[in-house]
Amino acid sequence: MKKNILSLLIILQAFSCKEKKEELNLTKGLYIANVTIISTEDGNYDPYVGHLVVEKDKIIYIDRKEPSISGIFEKLDGTGKFIVPGLIDSHVHITEVQGMLPHHMEKYPELTKEFNEQMPKSYLYYGFTTLINLGGISEEQIASFNLQPIKPDLYHTGNSGASVANGYPMNFAPEQYRFEAAPNFIFMESEADNIPVKFDPANHTPKAVVDRIKNSGAIAVKSYYESGFRGMSKLPVPTKRIMNELLDESHSNGLVLTVHGNSLEAHSFLAEVGVDVLAHGLWNWEKYKDVPVDSLPLEIRKTLDLQIQKQIGYTPTLTVIAGEEALAEDTFLNQPELTKVVPKKLLEWYKTEEGQWFAKDLFSEYNAEEVHEIYGNIQAHAMLALKYLSDNNALILFGTDTPSAPTYGNQPGHNGYWELKLMEEAGVPLNKILSSATINNAKVFHLDSSIGSLNKGKKANIVLLSKNPLKEIEAYNTIEKIIIGGKLTKREDLEAKK
Repeated sequence: MKKNILSLLIILQAFSCKEKKEELNLTKGLYIANVTIISTEDGNYDPYVGHLVVEKDKIIYIDRKEPSISGIFEKLDGTGKFIVPGLIDSHVHITEVQGMLPHHMEKYPELTKEFNEQMPKSYLYYGFTTLINLGGISEEQIASFNLQPIKPDLYHTGNSGASVANGYPMNFAPEQYRFEAAPNFIFMESEADNIPVKFDPANHTPKAVVDRIKNSGAIAVKSYYESGFRGMSKLPVPTKRIMNELLDESHSNGLVLTVHGNSLEAHSFLAEVGVDVLAHGLWNWEKYKDVPVDSLPLEIRKTLDLQIQKQIGYTPTLTVIAGEEALAEDTFLNQPELTKVVPKKLLEWYKTEEGQWFAKDLFSEYNAEEVHEIYGNIQAHAMLALKYLSDNNALILFGTDTPSAPTYGNQPGHNGYWELKLMEEAGVPLNKILSSATINNAKVFHLDSSIGSLNKGKKANIVLLSKNPLKEIEAYNTIEKIIIGGKLTKREDLEAKK
């Protein structure tokens, strides 16, 4: 008899444990049920149908099992849908209006205002819930962005990059105020005669500069290795000593060193130093610029191998090339997708004689066919380098450099979707593309404790799609809802006003 009772108790206990659900009492919750969850911590994906619960701005439950919930919450039926972590664009410039110079912005304050109000929503429209501004940004600009009612999370690299004196991009500013505009410039002895005497070299060492950047609330240091392009040549570039000091000081301050560079010279130099992130892909093959587009010269392969060996973050930024080439096409501005993310009046201005200023500056001496041939060759080389890296387990990071120049070809959000498609066209598998825009960026920029994957305790930055991004790249244009910091928004509510 006792044996039978004991057996019954064991059966009842087992049944009770099996049926017991985790009980969650919510005060400001969101429950996504029966949804396919796509997330990773290590690049390996194992999608499953499960349940995710958000309380306020945090994920508090994620599992295959259905939870028991009470309290105040909204429920979404995710049957047949997919969720991924919010996407991270690790290379943007939110301080500019695409296609405009400062005098245009002053002349058309209404267009500037409309753009700045729409821009955060445009990034969210394409699932980008985190942005890293890789360039100078003021406290006022950060505050203005953060005042927007709905916006991605914004991180930055301080109020100017760590450019060497009179180097890129300082060279674009008139001499009389370029040093004030780049307060974090690095003093170089070779440029001593070209630096105003009021600037104390002691305030412009790598240590002093990185300390200022750290104190500004930055998460990374942006530097540059650019010897020149488009008629600019022999620009000052950092020495190995300077770059090594920047790297050491960045790390001692808990910061990431990300460096502009797109040439063989730059990538070779930066790979040897071992910087954390290359902010651009290798598309300027210099002496190999005319080799066949399906051929990877040994010298370039060796440079890429070193980047793979050191696991240096590689940001392809393929839309830098595509966004300029787009100016040669009359059809670019007629894309229906642009009307979703660009204010109507600004789109109309781009089509005016005045709005075409940059296209004329770039291509006045070329016809469209010649432009496509030149840019097509450069892009093919960029894609070949990216495919080699992808095939050999390089650390690929997603970033767009939006906008890379005063081109209307790099529009917020839209440019990110374009970059995703170009990465696939280059031969990067869909799982690696998703990782590049989520967990890879999060880990490299030390943000993975809060974003980059769907996990209990992480911030509720989530994208709900109707198609699977591990199956087709177009899934990124089937977003239905965006959750940013636990706040649910329908995609259509983010569209630009007509």
